[in-house]
Amino acid sequence: MKARAPSGVLGIALASFVVAFAVRFYWVLHVQSPLDAEYSDMGGYVARAEGLLARVVPDDPRLLTTYPFGTHTILALEFLALGRHSGRAIAVAHALVGAIPAACVPFLMVRLVPRRWAAALAGGLVALWYPQVCFTGFFLSEIWFSAAIALHACFVARDFRRVPGQIATGLISSIAFVVRPQFLMTWLLEMVGRTLVLLRRRGVLGTVRSLVWLILPMALTLAACSVRLHALAGHWGLIAESGINRVWADTDICKLEAHWQTPNGSEYNYWFSPPSKQPCPQSGSISFTGFIADSKILDAIRAKRLRGVPWWRRLSRMASNVDLLIDRNLPWPETNYREPPWRLALQEDFRALFKFVIFPLCLLGLVLGPRNRTTLILAANLTTVVVAAAIFFGEARYHVPYDPFAIVLAITGAHEVFRRALGSVRRLRHTRRMELAAVTSHL
Repeated sequence: MKARAPSGVLGIALASFVVAFAVRFYWVLHVQSPLDAEYSDMGGYVARAEGLLARVVPDDPRLLTTYPFGTHTILALEFLALGRHSGRAIAVAHALVGAIPAACVPFLMVRLVPRRWAAALAGGLVALWYPQVCFTGFFLSEIWFSAAIALHACFVARDFRRVPGQIATGLISSIAFVVRPQFLMTWLLEMVGRTLVLLRRRGVLGTVRSLVWLILPMALTLAACSVRLHALAGHWGLIAESGINRVWADTDICKLEAHWQTPNGSEYNYWFSPPSKQPCPQSGSISFTGFIADSKILDAIRAKRLRGVPWWRRLSRMASNVDLLIDRNLPWPETNYREPPWRLALQEDFRALFKFVIFPLCLLGLVLGPRNRTTLILAANLTTVVVAAAIFFGEARYHVPYDPFAIVLAITGAHEVFRRALGSVRRLRHTRRMELAAVTSHL
C-alpha cells in the first residue's frame, strides 16, 4: 500500500526556500559576487553572453561550439532583464534560482520517507549546504542546472498525466539539456523506465499517447541544437564539440594547447587544463596546430596516446576520474578563495561530510529505500554524473548540482537502517518474551 505524504509539506518547502534564499542573497552581497569573479570559465560565459546580446559572432564561429549554449544564453537574458552590472538585482536572481533545490527536496523526501521531520531535515540541509551556497557567487552553470534537475525530478515524481504538466516536464528537460548535455542520459534512463511500465499497463498505443508530450520538447530541442552545431562547425552532432572531454577520460593528458589561424587572418591561442588534473607535468601537456576542439585532431592524439596502454590501465584511469568527484580536489573556483580562513575550512569540512557521511548513507538509501518513481529519477541523476565523470573527467564541482538528491537518499538510508534495526530489536524482544512464557507455562 502506498504511504500517504504527511500534511504540511508545502509549508516546509516554503520555509526551506526562504532560508535558502536569505543565505544565498547574503552570500552574493557580502561574501562573493559574480561580478567580482569574471575570469576563466566565468569570463568565457560572460563574454559569450555579451556577444549574444551584441549579436557579434567570433571570427571563428566554431568557438561558440566549445561549450553548450544554455548557460551563456541564460546569462544574456539575465543581463538584458536586470542590467549587466546591477549587483543587487543579480544577487536576487541568483539567490532565487539557487534556492529552488531547497524547495524541491521536501516533496521528493516525503515520497521516500513520509515524515515531516524528514522533509524539514532535507530542506534545511540543502538550504544551508555550503557547496550549493557558494556557487551562487559565480557566473557558472551550477545553479541553473541544479534548479532545472531539481524541478525535473519533482515533476517526474509527481507524474503529471495531463498535457500541460507533461509539456512543462518536457520543457524543463530541454533547459537542463542545453545547460549540461549530460542530462540527456538522465532523461533517457527515466524514459526507458517509464516506457517499460507503460507498455505493461497500457500497451503500445497507450504508451505512445502517454509519452508524446514528454518527448516532443526534447526532440525539437535536439533537432535545433544539431542544426545550430552544423551551422557553426560544419558537421552534425548533438549540441557542442566533445573531443576535448574525450581526451581527458582514459589518457594521462592534462593540458591541451592549440594555435590556429582563420581564413581572414585572425590568430587564436587557446588552452584547456582541468583543475582536478593539476599539477600537470610537461609529459602530460600536448600542443598542436588547429582548432582547439577539432574532433579529428583530438581523436588522433588520444589514439596515439593510448597505443600500447592495456585495457585495465584505461579502466583504472576512468575509475580515478570518478573518484575525483568526491576526493583529491575541492570544488573549483571556490578553491581560489582561501581567505578568510573559514572559507577554506568550509570547503574541506563539507568534502569530508559528503565523502564519509552523505555518500555511504546515499548508497544505503538506494539499496534499502522504496522502489518507486522518485527513487528511479534520483538514481538516474546520480548514475549520470558517475558515468559522465568516467567517460570524460571528474571534478568535485560536478557533483554539486546532484548533492540535493544524495542528501535525500542519505536521509532515506539512515531512516531505513534505524527502522530495520529497531524492528529487529522488537522482534528479538518478542521472541524472548514468547520463549519465557513457554518456559513459565511448563512449570
